[in-house]
Parts: sequence; structure tokens; C-alpha cells
Amino acid sequence: MNYLDRTKDRFPNLTKGLKKIAEALLSNPILFATYSARKNAETLGVSETMVIRFCKAIGYHGYRELQLDVQQSMISLRQNPIGSGEKDHSFGSIMTADAENIQQAAAHIDWEAADQIVQALISAKEIKVAGYYQSYSYAHWFSFTLDGLLNKVTLHRPDLDMGIKHKGKEYCVVIFSYYRYALESIRIAEEAKANGNTVIVITDSALSPISHLGDHVLSIQVAQKSILEKGPVTFSLLNSILLHMAQKIEMLEAVNPVNRYYIN
Repeated sequence: MNYLDRTKDRFPNLTKGLKKIAEALLSNPILFATYSARKNAETLGVSETMVIRFCKAIGYHGYRELQLDVQQSMISLRQNPIGSGEKDHSFGSIMTADAENIQQAAAHIDWEAADQIVQALISAKEIKVAGYYQSYSYAHWFSFTLDGLLNKVTLHRPDLDMGIKHKGKEYCVVIFSYYRYALESIRIAEEAKANGNTVIVITDSALSPISHLGDHVLSIQVAQKSILEKGPVTFSLLNSILLHMAQKIEMLEAVNPVNRYYIN
């Protein structure tokens, strides 16, 4: 198992202090790939001894062994992060970094969970898609394209909609929630959960404050918290879900409905 699997597997048994380090590793692994144990301890406000203890708690002999595993798992380390102020910010280099971030994320995404989400969406009676602030763009695009396939999807509009009305498992609510995790998204998830709806969460950390409310959770691991890096990865993931679904329901032509537009 790599660092991601080990951390998730042992997370429930960690102490509160060690869980803090685990959350940092999962949400921003580049810190562990580049910084020393002492530097990370200072950044997280814990002792260096606790960082070492965390490494051993998830199955490593020490910090260096964990660091090497993180480095090997992060393809995107070969590129400068967007917005880092370093050297090459040409159009091509940024697109190359995006492509490598997508490859890195694809290697860690739970594709079995993705397939379960596809099944849940297909079988749902109605689907509501929600997202706040920077996550709204993902929700808007996904709801529009998904409705072209299933014809039972609506976008939750924060300025107009009152909340989640329908009760029952056959009603599905998809929620996008990214750092800094809008409270409104969590409240929508809680409301849907109280109504007995099927809740699907797409987030940037398995330990985000909304994850425990999802019946199905897809976590996208990206080294940086920048929305500029998460955007391409998110849309690529959604694209794979939609194409997988279109193939499953034999509606691949609906993904690119050229007959709806004037210019072909």
C-alpha cells in the first residue's frame, strides 16, 4: 500500500493529534514530499516526535521512508505548481502540469466508488446537483451535461431554491465541496441525509468536513489547494463519469448532440 492507502486504512484508530497530521498529508502531500519532519511539525503546530510517531503509526519505519513514498507517488512534482512564482509559466508548460496532475489524481481515485456513483445516478428518480462559490461552476457544468443524458437533473440555485424537498432514497443529491468547504454545502448534505436521500459527495479530501455525510464519496487528491490546479482534474473526472454512464445506457451520441446547434 502507498501512503494514501495506509493513511486512510489506519485513520480511524489514530489519536486526535495524529489525525491532524494525517489530514495534512492527504490534503497537501507536497509538504511531506519537500519538507523535513521538523519543518512540517512547525507548520502543523505539533512536535517533531509526533510526526515521527505518525509515520510509524501508518506502517513506516520513519519519516524518510514516508517521504520517499510520497515523492514516488507524486508525478506532478516534476512540474512547478501554478502560481509558485517559479520559472516557466508558458501556456504549454501549464497545460503539461495540468495533464500530470490528472495522471496523478487518476492513480489515486477510487474507481469502484465512481462506478457505484454511476449506478446510483442512473437508477435515481430525480437528481439535484449543488455547489457553492468556486464549486458552483462544477455543479453547473455537470448538471447541464448530465441532464442531457438522463433528463431528470436540476441545478440547485442558492439564490432561488429553498432547499431539499423530496424524501426517499430514490432522490439523489450530488454535492461539490472543495477547500475552504462552504458551510452551505454541508447544510444541504445534512438536509438531504435527513430526508433519506442518496447523497453523493465530490470533494478534494477524504477527510473534508462533508465526507462523512456522503453515501458515495469521490475524493480528488491534488498536491496544491489552488483552484487553478483542481479545475482541470475535476472536469476530467466528471468527463470520465459522464462517458462511462453514456456507454452504460447506450447513449454515447447524447454526449455530443450536434443536431441541437446551428454550427456543426
